[in-house]
Amino acid sequence: MKLGNLEAARGEKTYGSFTIGETHGRFSAHIPLHIVKGASDGPTLVAQAGASGLEIEPSLILPQVVKELDPALIKGTLILAPLMNTSGFEFTQIKSVWDDKHLNHLGRGRADGTISEQLIHGYYQAAIAKADAFIDIRTGSQWSYHHFAGVYGQGAVEESKALAVALGLPHVMLNRSVDGSMANEAAKDGIVTVTAYIGGGPGLRDYRDQDLGRMRNAVLNAMRHLGMLEGALESDIDKVTVIERHTTITQTGERGFVLMNKELRGKQVGAGDVLGIVRHPFSGETVEEIRAPRAGIVVHGGASWPVPLEDTVLAILGDLVEEIDIG
Repeated sequence: MKLGNLEAARGEKTYGSFTIGETHGRFSAHIPLHIVKGASDGPTLVAQAGASGLEIEPSLILPQVVKELDPALIKGTLILAPLMNTSGFEFTQIKSVWDDKHLNHLGRGRADGTISEQLIHGYYQAAIAKADAFIDIRTGSQWSYHHFAGVYGQGAVEESKALAVALGLPHVMLNRSVDGSMANEAAKDGIVTVTAYIGGGPGLRDYRDQDLGRMRNAVLNAMRHLGMLEGALESDIDKVTVIERHTTITQTGERGFVLMNKELRGKQVGAGDVLGIVRHPFSGETVEEIRAPRAGIVVHGGASWPVPLEDTVLAILGDLVEEIDIG
């Protein structure tokens, strides 16, 4: 297995940087990668995280997952990127410092584009385009808190749904909206694709062990599901709820402290039910009630920090498709 200047022989692990292009200041743009090449033939799984420079939690656990793995017991190849946006991480910002681009808004990139577009283009062609399955792990940074897996309504939908269920998160959301991400491009290419939203918000402080455990399980469960690794699925839940026809609720014109009712996550609500409030930051009065536009189940995802960014998802509603036992 070779990606750029990185190479792993059968039965080996390797770590290094996938590098393409240079910035104006002649810094090399790169993505840190682990490659675990199994002793036997099998599928190729790409698992990545940290396309936003603030989505740092996966990098706390994903390198430890690599340490757990014994290539002699693996069929196929795992390509793992714990934190893709190195410049955003260095300077504590969402986008790439080099050209102010969000790495997950560039699709499959462009060979003749900006430095970030060149980097994503090269990485997509070398890694994602050759994968049998792809997991893009995302978090809510400090603003939102999530525990669900998303599947696009194109490409290998049924296979992607099965993989999403196997990750062991509380909810699987079908027919994700088309966006400009690498995952959306992978789904269009027919690659088995899941976006796994895990952690964020208060997670690093209050739910760290659960969040990191679910990230670990997501990668190892994906490998088990694909036949790359022996053993039963690991999860801290007994069933996965599959949801479709989702409605995303974002902020209106009112601003202030946004306080969502986290107790409603995973529960059925009716049209008009209050999901949260917006409180005036100086007078303390409630200036708006955030109500459900229709009946549905509240997905495990939405705003946690009371002063979210303008386009932060406050809550997601969906319709029950089925409940699948995994315990």
